[in-house]
Order: sequence, then structure tokens, then C-alpha cells
Amino acid sequence: MKRVALAALALVVPAAAQHEHCDHDHDPVTPAHAPVSPHHPDLKLPSHDDAWFHFHPFLSAAVAFGGSTSEKNYGLIQGGHAPIDDGFNLQGIEVGALMELGPYLSMMGVYNTFWDKYDGWDGELEELYATVSLPAGVSVRAGQFFVPFGHENQTHLHDREFVEPPISVIRLLGEEGLITQGGDIGFIIPGIGEKTVFRFGYGQTRPHSHGMTREQRREFYEEALEHAGEDHDDHDEDHDDHDDHGDEDHDDHDHDDHDHGGHSHGFAGNGGIFDMEDAYLDDGYFFARLESDVAGDYGFNLIGASIAAGQNGFERTTWVVGADAFGTFTVADRPAWWRTEAFYRYVDAIDNNGNPGSFDECGIYAATGIRFHPSWTCAARLEWASGDRAAGAERRWRASTAVTHLSNLAPNADLHTRLQYSYDDLGGYGNEHSVWLQFVLNIGTGCDGHVH
Repeated sequence: MKRVALAALALVVPAAAQHEHCDHDHDPVTPAHAPVSPHHPDLKLPSHDDAWFHFHPFLSAAVAFGGSTSEKNYGLIQGGHAPIDDGFNLQGIEVGALMELGPYLSMMGVYNTFWDKYDGWDGELEELYATVSLPAGVSVRAGQFFVPFGHENQTHLHDREFVEPPISVIRLLGEEGLITQGGDIGFIIPGIGEKTVFRFGYGQTRPHSHGMTREQRREFYEEALEHAGEDHDDHDEDHDDHDDHGDEDHDDHDHDDHDHGGHSHGFAGNGGIFDMEDAYLDDGYFFARLESDVAGDYGFNLIGASIAAGQNGFERTTWVVGADAFGTFTVADRPAWWRTEAFYRYVDAIDNNGNPGSFDECGIYAATGIRFHPSWTCAARLEWASGDRAAGAERRWRASTAVTHLSNLAPNADLHTRLQYSYDDLGGYGNEHSVWLQFVLNIGTGCDGHVH
């Protein structure tokens, strides 16, 4: 009953929103980042431009300077393309293009390359898909794309309002979010709200090119934490005594030490009885999203709900539901926005001894921002993830605040300069502080450099 009730709730509670600072006006049936008309509003083409073919290349680059009190920043659960090293981070250089063939067919591709001082250069194809616009407001998409699950999961690196994605998105959808290789269909539901759209699709998870190197670094870090207890024992007791009582004493000490250090990367002391990595959706899953534009008179602009369910790494079932809402308002005649997303995940799993079992987890974040000057925005975000000891995941809190300056370099180019501070509560096992100075350059046709 618990699962049925939550699934039903997810289909009636609010959902996603677009980026406020660009004032996007997407066709509601069009998937995020998938224009299907040569007169798509984001492209700002002249009204008389009715050419059959359009090609719109774009480039974005994000770098971050700073650091954290967390060892190697693993404690922060940063997610893909977030800063991982103290000092300089090349989060990514995104190169892409939109090609439109008449009013019915468009194709989009985005490739991201990145660098860090330990792993060097790497890259991955983020999105490559085609969209066809059909009669009666129907669109069909196929290829590799960000699953339409809430707002943040569909957001590229250069579109983020903060340096890193929310903890709950990473915890419940994956380090890179939920990217699928498959297809979906969308259509307008007449008579419900101002503009109500339903999307439904099927696909499988895209393999990540850089997950292995970062995962290896995380494993090395965890091993160092475990051996840190041995080094501490060597200082406190002589070698012979340590040999005589090593197994029992080390187990006790290592558990305590790993609880303090190991919790810094968000996992419970003994790692849980389930493998957290196998909990994510994997080979073959369905996804759906219902979203609706609403009158902005009361500060609401978009509401909706998302669901995804299918096979996980245990070769059993994971399902995730989400709800989010977005709105705009004014404070002293200054434009402001707010956004919130909530997530719940239920996992049918196999424990470390081969026995069937299950666990669940939920998370939520709330963010708001105000443009207090035409070129300056201040934003804040508060996050929480429940954690689950059986899966080795700790409860987490995070509070972030950021000040962003927008510089218009040219009609089709801009630079975002962002200073962010974050406070992380690691489930009662300490806290961490992080400061980042980020620069995001956007070059290409569209609002503030955003082509999509």
C-alpha cells in the first residue's frame, strides 16, 4: 500500500520548471532541449526567416577554483562534472549543435570533454537524438538524451544555477543523473490547465566513460581511510600487542574510524548489506512525466510529476517517483524565482549474502533566487536526503548560497561568474565547508548564449 500510495501521489503533485534568467518559452510538447521548429522562441530568429534548413552550433565551458575541507571532496557527493579537486577544475567543455530540417524534424548533439590533474583528459557524448513533430501536437524523440524527470535531471552543466547538482538527484538517479538510450513520445492533453503535456518513453542507461577513473579514486580513498586506523594503532600500542589483539581490536577501531572518515563520503560505517551502485536503473526501464503550465498570478508557473521504473543492477526492480514545482514573483520590483523537487525511490535488491530484500530512500531540495541588479543574482538552496543504513547511505543535509554575475560579451555570448559557499552536514558524523569560484562561458545562438 505504501508504494501504491506514493506512486499515486507522484502523479498528482507538481513538477518541473525552466531556467528563470533566460525567460524560456518552450513549446510544451517539445522535450527539454529539443526544439522542432525553425521559429523556436529560444533561437530568436527573425519572423521572416522561413528557410528550410537551419544549423546552430554552440559551445559552453565551465571551470571552478576553490576547495573543501572534505578529503578529496568525496564526502560531498558532488556528482558528474562537479569540482572534485582543490584548486583548479575544468568541469567541462560542451560542444554541440542543433540542426533543423523544415518545421517537422530537428537533430541535437552535445559532447562534453573535461580534465582533472589526476585523470587527465576524458570526454563523453551527452546527448544525440532526433525529434519529429507530428500533427495534433505530438512529438516523437529517439536517441540518447536526458530523461524528462523533473527539472534538474534535464539540466546541462552550463545551465545549472549552482556549481553542483542536488544530492537527492545523484543519490536516487545516479552520479550523472538519468540519461537514457531509447525514445519517448509526448502530446498535449486538451482541456487540462493552460498547457498540459504528458511524455512516456522506454530506454536503458547510458554507460559512463569517466565513472571508472573517479570510482577507482574513490576506492583508493576508502582504502586509505581503513588503513588510517592501523596507523593510529601503531602510534598508541606496541607492535607485538597489536599482533596479539589485532583482529578484534582493529575491527573495533576500524569501525569507529571508518564511521567518522567513511561517513565523510556519505556511506554508512560498514557499507550496508546492499550494493548501492546496483540500485540504479540499468537495463530496460519505462519513464513518464506529466507537467502543466499554470497561471503565474500566485507565484506558480509550472507543476508536474515524474516516474521511472525498471530493471536495476540486481536484475530486480527499482522505481523512482518525483514531483517538482517552479514559480516566479517580485520582491521590491525585482524579479525572483523559486523551485523545489522531491524524490522517492524503492529498490528490490539482493544483499551481500545472496538473499532477496529491499530498501527505500527519499530526498528533497528547495531553491530560490532574486535578480537584485540587472547583472547580479543571489540564490540559495537547502537540501536533504534520508539515507538508508541497509544500503550504506547516510542521512545528509546541505545548504548553499551563490552570487552570480552575468556579463553579456556579444549578442550570442555571455559569461557567468559565480561565487558559492556550501555547508554539508554528514549525517551526524561531522560537517564540511566548501567555497568555489566558477566561470561559465556560453557561445551560440539563443538566449544568453543558450541555444536549447
